Amino acid sequence: MDFEMTDNNSGPSTSTPSRGQGNMPPAQFPRTHNAEQPRGGGGGGGGGGGGQASTSGGNMAPSADNNIGGGYADVEMQDRRYPLRERKRLIEWRQHPNGRVSYGRINAAISGDVPEPSTYAEAINGPNSEEWKRAMDEEIAAQLSNGTWELAKPPEGTRLLPCRWVYKVKRGADGGIERFKARLVAKGYEQRAGIELFAPTTRSASLRALLAVAATKGMPIHQLDVSTAFLNGELEEELWMQQPPGYESADPTQQACRLKKSIYGLKQALRCWYVKLVAALDKLGFKPSQADPALFIKKDENGIVYLLVHVDDIITTSDDEELIRKVKEAVGKVFKIRDLGEAKVFLGMEISRGENGEVKLSQRRYIEELLQRHQLVDAKPRSTPLPPGSKVLPAEEGDMELKDSSDYRTLVGELNYLATSTRPDIAQALSVLARFMGKPSKSHMGLALGVLRYLAGTRELGLCFGGAGEFALEGYSDSDWAGDPATRRSTTGYVFKLGGAAISWNSQLQRTVAASSVEAEYQATSAAVREALWLRKLAGDLDLGTGAIGIWTDSQGALSLGNNPITSVRSKHTDVQHHLVRERVSRGEVVLSYCSTEEMVADVLTKALGEIKFKRCRE
Repeated sequence: MDFEMTDNNSGPSTSTPSRGQGNMPPAQFPRTHNAEQPRGGGGGGGGGGGGQASTSGGNMAPSADNNIGGGYADVEMQDRRYPLRERKRLIEWRQHPNGRVSYGRINAAISGDVPEPSTYAEAINGPNSEEWKRAMDEEIAAQLSNGTWELAKPPEGTRLLPCRWVYKVKRGADGGIERFKARLVAKGYEQRAGIELFAPTTRSASLRALLAVAATKGMPIHQLDVSTAFLNGELEEELWMQQPPGYESADPTQQACRLKKSIYGLKQALRCWYVKLVAALDKLGFKPSQADPALFIKKDENGIVYLLVHVDDIITTSDDEELIRKVKEAVGKVFKIRDLGEAKVFLGMEISRGENGEVKLSQRRYIEELLQRHQLVDAKPRSTPLPPGSKVLPAEEGDMELKDSSDYRTLVGELNYLATSTRPDIAQALSVLARFMGKPSKSHMGLALGVLRYLAGTRELGLCFGGAGEFALEGYSDSDWAGDPATRRSTTGYVFKLGGAAISWNSQLQRTVAASSVEAEYQATSAAVREALWLRKLAGDLDLGTGAIGIWTDSQGALSLGNNPITSVRSKHTDVQHHLVRERVSRGEVVLSYCSTEEMVADVLTKALGEIKFKRCRE
């Protein structure tokens, strides 16, 4: 798993929020942005005061005893006292005569520098209200021009689906604000069951493999975004929705929105969009990959073009940049798109290109946001995610439980996105910590924050594809026999590399107790072989050939079991599913080979290593 230390200070200058004129809603939608005031917690004399505003960080509402005031608001951190750091609890605020509230010292960990409203009332009465109004106007105009819904009087007894606004500040790779985005979203969780919902999304391993191919072959990587993608899907059912907050019509004959196309929030929206997208790409000559139905490929005499789709975000690469231009033009004739040029940020992952064509995939900005959110920006970094040799146990008597276990689950979930996207070096730690989601203790929270402290010192690290690295697809398999002290089950770890860096990895507790280290290693090898078979299909779709994939193991016993049809007293009970290894080896689809424990890079995925061995595996 190759990482690289780089300097990200050479990125583009910080951009400013987009302040375009936007599209005003039509006359039948009078903008009633001031019709709803924030909910108050009481009110001083006259009832005119008492309005409250809060940021996206949670409950920061000041008391409202007077029309003009100032003071501090409790952020409700009393139940979030992490053992490693005292948290700041107070936020300075001032209430103005017009009912607005301004904040003097807003914790960046809570606000993210620019607060994202959680309700319509907060958006029109809080900071950046003009930007949010403009974003909502643009969203309404886009839906009307797209014919997503029409105002009408619903049949008597019709159940109206509620809707709400969702607000997001979109940022670039350097953290600068690109635009304010508002989405009108149906509350799909109130829909009734019985609708087909399935729609595929791309695997992160497919993205990494595609970037590895592009980096090694020197192919340009571009990105485009389909504007209001879900609004393009065709609905098969008749659905009615309430009018958007702030855009209600006074006409009694126009009491609800009859949906003509899918909309964000509907349970079937993603499927409707995917069906529409596949049909459009099929007309353009693209076929879905057999390994990943969200990867589309077009081959002809002019060359090859790849499209990797995750909902409405698309990565495209080709051996000819002119083909990319033509694809953008063709897709733009079918859907409204934004051409983002060379790929910079995809699903929160930063993509950068080196002087020699190498591609780096990292998440520095995301790590910095986590450090701010958990107030560890200035924390002393750790050298490893977990203490070397640590064995983490469930909460025991005397080990204080967390008052609010959701804090722990949130942090582990945030870290797990890193572990599955660009940071395999913390995958083993997250595999361990995720075992205690149901009943975490303060010691577990301390370990989770320790992982964040490790990231504080390694935020620059990322996967670097291309350059002088080996292009061959190969894997490493390892296990930690009986490593879980509570269940005595073993841990499976494997990693596959392509183009000099990891494209697929896993660290997972085995489902059964292994009677010997050989059996544990054999189970790990079986899991690696299953992943190798999928990667073999993906490699064929990426025009890399379908030859045998090499897998390295440091267990001579597992190697013998995989390469030879032998049975002994100690191995005769091995489950038949694990003999998949032997079958695939005999077919020539995978090749098992031995490597020493010192060269086994998958060690970092099975146990808490010391600093020296950990860094050797990481690099």
